[in-house]
Amino acid sequence: MAGGWSKSLAGFARQVEQDISARQREMTLFALQQLIQHSPVDTGAYRGSHLVTIDSTDESSVPEPDKSGDRVRRDAEQVIAAAEGKPFKAVTIQSNIAYGESIEDGHSQQAPQGVYALATNNTRERYGG
Repeated sequence: MAGGWSKSLAGFARQVEQDISARQREMTLFALQQLIQHSPVDTGAYRGSHLVTIDSTDESSVPEPDKSGDRVRRDAEQVIAAAEGKPFKAVTIQSNIAYGESIEDGHSQQAPQGVYALATNNTRERYGG
């Protein structure tokens, strides 16, 4: 086999892993931004309740209210950064707030179509799937 490969397979595999991790980070932060954007806001409790985890779920209590969504995004970025270099991981975005299901079922005038369903649809439209 004359010539061979111009790149090692190990280097190629590392690049693929980095590309997958970057794309997953981008998609996760887009989906989270959709949740923040479409969350009804009164006290900021619901907007502040979105949690991002990697390869697990989080059943802990709901974090502090966050009317802007800035803390939620910072927390998510820290979780994602801690998992850098580990591609093919399952990312979960969830809310543990007691009335979250009521909001998702359209019982909020600010979010009549729900929040997670809308964020999922918008993310699928953007990235396919």
